[in-house]
Amino acid sequence: MLKELTVDQARFIAILAKAARVQRDELLGNVAEKDLDAVQPGRGEHNPTAAFGFEPVPAGAPQISALRDAIAILSAAARCELYALMRMGQGHLGAKDLGRGTSEAHRIGDETISAVLIEDADLHDHITKGLYEAGLSA
Repeated sequence: MLKELTVDQARFIAILAKAARVQRDELLGNVAEKDLDAVQPGRGEHNPTAAFGFEPVPAGAPQISALRDAIAILSAAARCELYALMRMGQGHLGAKDLGRGTSEAHRIGDETISAVLIEDADLHDHITKGLYEAGLSA
């Protein structure tokens, strides 16, 4: 299914994304979601702070730098596959749509893909779920 990206690379980036998320949440003060948003949507994003991405974290923070570097060393084709996995994990693509997601990624361009991946505060969860949906989790 994956041609350029290995499952281990995807898992490693997910771990780095989780570390960056922990640092971000510490800076935000771990405010309970119920205190930020009165109505919980039935579908879609349930995290009201997700729109912030990693903005609260300083750009030079070690967790963000490690995540950015790990994404940057991937080949363009591997980043496209990682993007498709993320979209699968978000529920925007089905398990059999990895090829369509990769094609979509090629169309939007490498710079945009990198930015989207870096700005996804829930990247760990999305990659992990994408791997599961694609039948690639251990």
